[in-house]
Amino acid sequence: MENNILVVIFTFNEAKNIAKVLDSVLKETNNVLVVDNNSNDKTSEIVKNYPVNLIQHKFNIGKSNSMKTGLDFSRLNNYDYVAFMDGDNQHSAIDLNNICKKILETDCDLVIGCRNELNNLNFSKKIGTLILRNFFYVLFKQKILDIQSGLRVFKTNNYKINWESSGLKHYFADAEITSSAVKNKCSIHQLPIETISSEKYKGMNILQGIYLLIMLIIWRIL
Repeated sequence: MENNILVVIFTFNEAKNIAKVLDSVLKETNNVLVVDNNSNDKTSEIVKNYPVNLIQHKFNIGKSNSMKTGLDFSRLNNYDYVAFMDGDNQHSAIDLNNICKKILETDCDLVIGCRNELNNLNFSKKIGTLILRNFFYVLFKQKILDIQSGLRVFKTNNYKINWESSGLKHYFADAEITSSAVKNKCSIHQLPIETISSEKYKGMNILQGIYLLIMLIIWRIL
């Protein structure tokens, strides 16, 4: 992987997963930042055994704000691209490498890793992904297969790609980044990735899903 790409991995109580994630990612690149959201298990202790940068938040400020921390770090350290990856072993390092290669090959603004084999997800996540996909198309007139994918890479200094969502109760930033990129006519490439199901307790519930649908309408209007 090219040295101008920073890989940012987000963790919160991922002691059982983070070693596997780092072992695989470090085979692809040495430019890694782990943003830990005040884990109360041994996540940070494990990360400190690896040759990576680590930022530990003193409080749990939510994934969205952790993503902003990663973006700020990449800009301060003059990386041309920043790749986001969840620390729960839900994405493969091979797919990470592939999306990074794609953004360099195409010189597009954003590459989204899209989970295509939805049958590997549990029923509620599968239905939720399909609803979001179709609802997004109705609003934005662009077919994005996985607006909530946590595996994506974009140009660090493309200020048309932005997000304001924050908080602990939801995972809206990925969808808002997608909405922002489409609305601002950024060039987007979608790359199929392996579908690895996360633990059942992770992700949005029905009420959060409805809230996200409402937010998509707001992002489209504003």
